[in-house]
Amino acid sequence: MDNAIFGLILLSVFLGLRHGIDWDHIAAITDLVGGEKDQKKGFILAFWYAMGHEVVIIVLGGMAVLFGSTLPSWVDNVMEPVVGVTLIILASFLLLSLYKNSQEIIMVSRWRILFTGFYNLFALLTGRYFGKYRGFDSSININVSRTGSFAIGIAHGIGAETPTQLMLFTAASSVGHLDHGIIVVLAFVVGLLISHTLLALACYFGFTRILKNKKAFRSFAFATAIYSLGMGILYVFGESSFLPAIF
Repeated sequence: MDNAIFGLILLSVFLGLRHGIDWDHIAAITDLVGGEKDQKKGFILAFWYAMGHEVVIIVLGGMAVLFGSTLPSWVDNVMEPVVGVTLIILASFLLLSLYKNSQEIIMVSRWRILFTGFYNLFALLTGRYFGKYRGFDSSININVSRTGSFAIGIAHGIGAETPTQLMLFTAASSVGHLDHGIIVVLAFVVGLLISHTLLALACYFGFTRILKNKKAFRSFAFATAIYSLGMGILYVFGESSFLPAIF
């Protein structure tokens, strides 16, 4: 392996580290970690978010290496609002759990609230048309959080072809050797996973430290939700370019 390829691999790791702290990643991971009753579970959800995102990068990077192409621009235009919607949903359920548990320090999982709502809507519709409505039940426990987090990661990976991703795909497709191109993509993923892990750890220890203080915890969780909501609105209306570059 010559020095040029080695340098490109190091650059890919750096680009992955940089991409991991894009605004939509920060919003999603802080919300996933901060909105869980069990902070360790929140960290696991952030891990599954990262896995979903990284799988997409491997697939898209592999396409760039094999076919020398990236996603067409219309996909990014369609998926950017999807990213925004997922951020708004996360923020909404975090705010809802804060409201529903106003006397508690810890909060109920947003995904449990979400699927409870879907269940009751389904029960209402089946009851209306098939006579099997069971009535509203807020205690249903459907544990699908990991799948939901993985799906959010996939949506964010498809819907945010940021400059760092585009630089990766361009570099990987121009290497000229299949093995080297795949290594470049995997190097980017390694950097991205490190960045996501460090961000999740920072959120985990931050939330854990202030968990002992009810007022501080709720204030921080509220700020996290508002941040996620603001990011989501910008993405929905296609104004993510308004955000300043972190570096």
